[in-house]
Amino acid sequence: MILPRLYTSLIASVLVAGAQVVLGAPQTVEVWVVLSEPALASLPRDAAANERDELLRRIKRQQDDIMTQLAAHGAVDTARDQRVRNALAVRLPPPAIESAKKIPGVIGVHAISHRNRIDD
Repeated sequence: MILPRLYTSLIASVLVAGAQVVLGAPQTVEVWVVLSEPALASLPRDAAANERDELLRRIKRQQDDIMTQLAAHGAVDTARDQRVRNALAVRLPPPAIESAKKIPGVIGVHAISHRNRIDD
């Protein structure tokens, strides 16, 4: 008799806790933060190796600098892209989105609506 009540109580507490998370504002959202340096794909195929290396150094430097500023707003780095676009995927609190848009070098902040990762 005690066991069914215990299970019922446990299930009810899990449902209430879940409802609070669903009904409340999300603690973080995932966004792509697009940066101003061009991506490696912007170079022509016949670009010199040193030109690619220099652009990659600039991209990484910009990403590190901006990630430091985003972290001050509570952002967590989840992915980086240098090849197709110069962008950072981050999780951050929703109120920090407007601050992220104002960081010099940020040209856009876009919600991640879906993602395809091998390790998820």
